[in-house]
Amino acid sequence: MLRLSTPLTKPLSSLESYIKSIGRNYTQAVMVMSLLIGATYLTVMVALDRHALQQDISSLTSSQFIRFQQLANQTRALMRAAADSNLPEYIVAPMVDDIREAVADIRTMSGQLDELHRRIGQNLLEKLNPRDGTSELLRVDLNRRLADFLRRAGRVAGATNKERRQRYTFWGPIDFAVSSEGTLIRQFSDLINRTHDRSDISIDNAKMISTSLLALIAATLGLASAFLFSPLLKKLRNEHRRTMDFEFQLKQLAHNDSLTGIHNRSAFSEALGNLFNESRRSGAGFSVLLVDLDRFKSINDGFGHPAGDAVLRHVAAALERVFRSDDFVARLGGDEFAVLLPGIVDETTLANIANRAVATIATDFLFEARTLRVSASIGGAVVPNHATDEPGLMRVADLALYTAKSGRNTAVIFDEAALARRLEENQLSLALIVAVDRNEFVVHYQPKVNLLTGEPLGFEALVRWRHPNLGLLAPGRFLPLMEGPHLIRGMTRSVASIVGRDLRAWKDAGLVPGPIAINLPEALLVGEDGYEMLAQVIRENGLDWHDFAVEVTEDVFLNRNADHILETVTRFREHGLSVSLDDFGTGFASLVHLRDFPFDELKIDRSFVADIGTDTRSEQIVRAMIDLSRNLGKRCVAEGIETDMQRRFLVNAGCEIGQGYFFAKPQPAEVASERLPKGLVAAEPSMSAAARHIRRTAG
Repeated sequence: MLRLSTPLTKPLSSLESYIKSIGRNYTQAVMVMSLLIGATYLTVMVALDRHALQQDISSLTSSQFIRFQQLANQTRALMRAAADSNLPEYIVAPMVDDIREAVADIRTMSGQLDELHRRIGQNLLEKLNPRDGTSELLRVDLNRRLADFLRRAGRVAGATNKERRQRYTFWGPIDFAVSSEGTLIRQFSDLINRTHDRSDISIDNAKMISTSLLALIAATLGLASAFLFSPLLKKLRNEHRRTMDFEFQLKQLAHNDSLTGIHNRSAFSEALGNLFNESRRSGAGFSVLLVDLDRFKSINDGFGHPAGDAVLRHVAAALERVFRSDDFVARLGGDEFAVLLPGIVDETTLANIANRAVATIATDFLFEARTLRVSASIGGAVVPNHATDEPGLMRVADLALYTAKSGRNTAVIFDEAALARRLEENQLSLALIVAVDRNEFVVHYQPKVNLLTGEPLGFEALVRWRHPNLGLLAPGRFLPLMEGPHLIRGMTRSVASIVGRDLRAWKDAGLVPGPIAINLPEALLVGEDGYEMLAQVIRENGLDWHDFAVEVTEDVFLNRNADHILETVTRFREHGLSVSLDDFGTGFASLVHLRDFPFDELKIDRSFVADIGTDTRSEQIVRAMIDLSRNLGKRCVAEGIETDMQRRFLVNAGCEIGQGYFFAKPQPAEVASERLPKGLVAAEPSMSAAARHIRRTAG
């Protein structure tokens, strides 16, 4: 038994040990495989988390880029709108609100991106992989440039409409885009690409680690591993594919105009940069055409924005028909289009192409059974003939467009004459700065007369500039060049001082000039300056308040400081000074404004008077204005009377006061004084030929 038991015990013990060993090894294998499975699962989760963060960063960066593009377009639209001094506040205010909202959205997105970058920095795989220092530097520089851009956009939104109009040149929006957007757009594009590349790294890491771990347990858990992880990897691939498609759609949206389907400003800037790079590398030239629609605002205002949108689509389609397939047609924003023409360097050829585009656009366009008359002005320039860099090219092309706009429905290729005209305007702007100090402003007087008798009732003081080299300049030559309210204030003070001295001289000579009307700009009506200016002139010359009258334009109703203007005007009237509402019918005054604004006299703009006898609609408007002034208990004055027929029409319509070339042109004080009566009765020889004619025809 002992012999038998001994050998039996050893095998049993060995088998038991082997079983135990298998159990231990199995347990250890299960633990190792469990750890491997757990490590695989955790690794995939970390990789997915890192990938999701990268996708969030990519998506949010793309959204921020689109919002930035919208902000840039909104800011340019606001700057272009500021060029229209008659644009109402209720149109400008939403544009300002949109800009501020866009600025806030971009800043919010920046904060979210900072948080995402902080979170991804804590990810284990991110810590194991070397950080992309170039991307981080690019992101920091982009944030700095973007913050600067937001500050500039905020300053544009925060400025008054007057300040925006005075601060930017005609091509300011284009320079704004070239100088600000070019670098930002390239940085956005680089950052999106780099974020996408980091996302690919996350997927590659997940694949590599998962493959390595799964290879260790493939013998025993291959099926289970495939069952567990294959769906995850498939989902990861599908997610990546969907992300790629989404990013492609975002790029399409970022580079194409949503309304017309053609390229947008962002794509244009990129294409322009590529052409310049090619030109520097190979010497190949190209051309650019800037297209601006004529009277587009009147279509929008008269027929509504749907009609304006239809016109824009019509123009885009027309441009695509005219130009070659390899030409680059883009909508820059609003009613502005641009075309890049590679290989076109001959100015005559470019002019022929531009004229063909003008003719194609200028076709009658049907919209909702209405025929809309569409036309465009085009300005062009050639590289390298006219410019060798982007800002210079856009500047000279814009000069050519500026020249074309003066004629409308025409095309102009840049030439030196356009540049000379612009330089002349710049020189005039510089000379205006010292015109007040040199006493170069003079005053001419145009009489207001009784339309029944032709007798003078007073004057309107009209400024002229006696330029030391160019001679006497009319207001239309220099007033549009006056930038900054200080120049307007200085010129108006000079006019008021001259009028005060002339009034004193006339009175000392025993003449009866009647009240002299001075045009006061908004800058002098908002605060105390306008009142104090007239009060000082009155004190210095020993005059009375009723010796003066003040003319204001109806756009003061839309000024953000309309309440302060109302206080100043009310204060004038309390002193017996007459207030005239000038250029009536050309702005945005409403009947509520007429009811509430304290004025004494309503002046019909010369544009309506000029059409008397030729346009029955203008005649009906004139009659309505005269009836309106009479019903409001106000005087009515017609401007720009040039014929006796116009005078007789106005008299028959009930208007008793007028001014215009029919009676007298604006004249210097010494000439105007010849028409003035002495004492209370006018002497017959002092009456104008028009007055004597009126006396005879009136019986």
